[in-house]
Amino acid sequence: MSEQKRYKRICVPIDGSGWAKRAVPHAVDIARMNGAEIILLHVFRPPAAEFLDQVALAGQDAQIDAARQQMKQYLMGIRNELREEGVDVRVQWIEGHGVAHLICDYINGEGVDLVVMSTHGRTGIARFLFGSVANQVMQGIKAPVMLIRPDDAD
Repeated sequence: MSEQKRYKRICVPIDGSGWAKRAVPHAVDIARMNGAEIILLHVFRPPAAEFLDQVALAGQDAQIDAARQQMKQYLMGIRNELREEGVDVRVQWIEGHGVAHLICDYINGEGVDLVVMSTHGRTGIARFLFGSVANQVMQGIKAPVMLIRPDDAD
């Protein structure tokens, strides 16, 4: 009788913060136990269309492209490091606005079995004002979500 693995695709939303990266070791442990693939998901938010003219006039196109390239290199660095450790991992890049909505659309459409993500530790009024991407993701997907608190050690 073969042992059935619960998780095949594990998505880790990464925003470039140290907090977000704290979810990676947890996802790696689960992926190893299940022979699962890890998907490092990043949503890059370009300037809103109504601001593109101002951005171009201010000469910030190069800064936006540099930020885009820096984030891609960061993700590829994590991917390469994990691959060297024998982990099946890939990077998924999405550009757009409405980060939580885009994450949910991707997860629901890609057949993700588990989401492992960090919270940014906002509480009280800050959480109310800025919302919680993690909370929106939990409500917008069917897959289970494992939340890693920012003060948890790797």
